[in-house]
Amino acid sequence: MRETPGSLLKKAREEKKITLKQASEETRITSRHLTALEEDNYSVFPGETYALGFLRSYATYLDLDPEKILQLYRGTLISESEVPLQELTQPTISIGDQIERYARPLFGLALILAFLLGLGIYFSQDPEKTPVMNPADSAGEIDSFLKNSANIPDVETDHVKLRSGFTTAVIQVGKGIDFSIQNAEIYLILRELNYRREAPSTAVFEFYPGKKSVTLKENEGLIIENSVIPKKFRLTLIGATPNNAKIQIDMGEVNPEAGSKTEVQPESEGDNEIRIANPSNFIIRLEAVTTGDNFVEFYVDGKPGKRGQLASGSTIFYEANDSIQMKIGDAGAIDLRINGKQEILGRKGNTACRIYRKVKDPIEQTRFKVEVKDC
Repeated sequence: MRETPGSLLKKAREEKKITLKQASEETRITSRHLTALEEDNYSVFPGETYALGFLRSYATYLDLDPEKILQLYRGTLISESEVPLQELTQPTISIGDQIERYARPLFGLALILAFLLGLGIYFSQDPEKTPVMNPADSAGEIDSFLKNSANIPDVETDHVKLRSGFTTAVIQVGKGIDFSIQNAEIYLILRELNYRREAPSTAVFEFYPGKKSVTLKENEGLIIENSVIPKKFRLTLIGATPNNAKIQIDMGEVNPEAGSKTEVQPESEGDNEIRIANPSNFIIRLEAVTTGDNFVEFYVDGKPGKRGQLASGSTIFYEANDSIQMKIGDAGAIDLRINGKQEILGRKGNTACRIYRKVKDPIEQTRFKVEVKDC
């Protein structure tokens, strides 16, 4: 079997009789990311720089030669990108027999020479100039990523789409749910359940971001509020069995005196881009009020929404997983916000047609933003 960085890391850890949990605690890297390194799965990292940094850190922890691990990593990328020679020299257009007889070998030879030249240049580079993140030199950036990673639990979770008013969900002990409140990603893991048939049951949840412990007593709501979470909500345990808890997430108006506050400190993101582990938790939220009589037409995730003449003062609210397309008869007679940011469509009396679409960053696969274009 061909050696890979992951196979060497896993072999070294097992030979030292170190568990993933122990390695995670001692390296401050989540077991989820250590598993990804051992499986040569680098897609979970927000960029190659982070993957290289963690490979170096994990190799050092296991007393392996970091440079050997990084060279194996680069070799794996090169081998994965190799294209069979026959495919490289296959012409894309039909040519005459005589031209094909002489041109194809020359074309193939040129490609081979170019490929070998590229490899020579790559491996002749000064190792000191190779873009490898050294955790000792980039502690702030590594710590920032670790902080974000700590906001994502290692267990599997089911995505729950919140409704206006309240939403219910059933959680099994040891598992959880994830949901989004205005693109603030939240995880709720059921760690302990004290089921009682004749008395109120209690449940202990682990709340992310922040990995805070939250204890709920049956039918007693607890208000969750924090400056980073855009909107406070009430969490209530409304039922239980020996292995499952049924909870209610209430997004309606809540009375601050009905429960205590739980402080959570997730990592804040910029106004234009947000890091979300589960793509389903990134939504496009449209809020609008017409400031004059206006004709509107909406398509939400490809499905028809409101269409027709609206009176001044009409409110519009949509949440989309992928896209919102709209046509506005009077661009200057509507107050529009997308994910809380005010949008100017145009001057009064002009029409506007615009598409808002969710886009994933091609390099940092956990980062999303809203792309805007006219239609």
